[in-house]
Amino acid sequence: MKNDKLNRAFDEVDAGYVSKTEKAPKSGRALRLTVIAAALALLIAAISVVSVMSMRSAPSQPDDTDTVKVSDTKKNEPDTTVEPFNGQTGNYSGAKFVSLANTSATAKAVFAGSYISYRNEYRSKGAKLVNFFDKLTQKLIDGEESAVVSPVNVYMALALLAECTDGSSRRQILDVIGVDSIEELRDQTKLIWLYNSRDDEYGRSMLANSIWLTSGLPVKNKCTDILKNDHYASSFTGDFADNNYKNALKQWLSDQTNGLLDQCINELVIPDETLVVLASTLYYKAKWADKYWYTEDGVFEGKNGDTNCVFNKKTTRSYVYDGAGFNAYCERLSDDNYMWFFLPDDGRTVSDVLSRDLVSYINNNNSGVYYEVTIRMPDFDVDYNEQIIQKISELGIVDCMGPQADFTALTDDPLYLTSVVHAARFKADKEGVEGAAFTVELLSGAIPTEPPKYDFTLDRPFVFMVENAGVPLFIGCVNDV
Repeated sequence: MKNDKLNRAFDEVDAGYVSKTEKAPKSGRALRLTVIAAALALLIAAISVVSVMSMRSAPSQPDDTDTVKVSDTKKNEPDTTVEPFNGQTGNYSGAKFVSLANTSATAKAVFAGSYISYRNEYRSKGAKLVNFFDKLTQKLIDGEESAVVSPVNVYMALALLAECTDGSSRRQILDVIGVDSIEELRDQTKLIWLYNSRDDEYGRSMLANSIWLTSGLPVKNKCTDILKNDHYASSFTGDFADNNYKNALKQWLSDQTNGLLDQCINELVIPDETLVVLASTLYYKAKWADKYWYTEDGVFEGKNGDTNCVFNKKTTRSYVYDGAGFNAYCERLSDDNYMWFFLPDDGRTVSDVLSRDLVSYINNNNSGVYYEVTIRMPDFDVDYNEQIIQKISELGIVDCMGPQADFTALTDDPLYLTSVVHAARFKADKEGVEGAAFTVELLSGAIPTEPPKYDFTLDRPFVFMVENAGVPLFIGCVNDV
């Protein structure tokens, strides 16, 4: 049962409450994190998940009284128009479509001063997802190439998908995620949403969801209401045979990802027979707790050859963790999130590190040794843009991809999953880090005694992770710079 604080927070969000998070003392990371980081950095994480549903047969008019045609839901409201996607943000004109519900104000909701007080509950719910996050990461990236993915984004995408399914199609999604019921998933998703929704002097972390429907598709109010009230999903309806409607969706994705993934968005293919698109995004921005004050020339010994580069350098006191095959170090961010660096031991590779359960490691490890650490970090820019439907099916989600697909929670018309694309980008330099990602589903830390010194130099392939109370926002690897 939710505690009273959480219920109040939910009520504020449901009412479209928008607030700035009040200043709150930074909470330390007991036992394992006493990080006094020294780097001014910026992290923008943006994620979008698009789910496009394909119809296998002509829709029939259902008798279900809880079903309505989306084209009739707001027939008295004026059409909204959008222009063809041009890589610019905030411009909608050119194609007719109707906005059925807009939760953009709700998306700006934050815990309003209670952010820290929910940390334990958030960590508790996030802990249930550790196994899923590890399996997902290992399935998506193998370390052979530099790459970055967003486990929490794929999770949010699957949560939307679960709401639209029923029967074994839903059961498989819940089993893979590791929850017992759809109600548990809703509570879990809502808490993750709320805990990652803030916009203040410490940082910005904003989620957004939307559902894009084909005009005339009979959909069930119960499902769309849940998407709106529990997942804060805005809804739209239009004709996917109209390229301008597709461009409206692409423009929405560009807006939510701050234009960082426009190239991937341009490459996004949405078939004319698409019936539904589910889109989920995450935008994240934070500074390091302290600056990187120095730079130093050096050589990065990459997988594909050495590269002369500039290393961002600082010395601080923190913990270094021995992972039996790698050493790990983490930096505290201005919003109390952390960025971890995993450096393989000599003779080991980033693939060896990624094969370990890293999310479980950061959640359960408290055996770090306190050092005076000199950290050297190169600038890097990594990305990912892959079709992952096969990898999702290998996790155990298969029924929603074939004739047995059950999407009757959303509509009685037959739908099935035809494509899942995940794209992400993450870059870092002396001034900060910036990242974005989207997933597309097609359904047609007393000062101790003087510590010893430790040199943590990222001058060869390494793995990184950005996490919020144990929940991974990004996990990636750098083979070359």
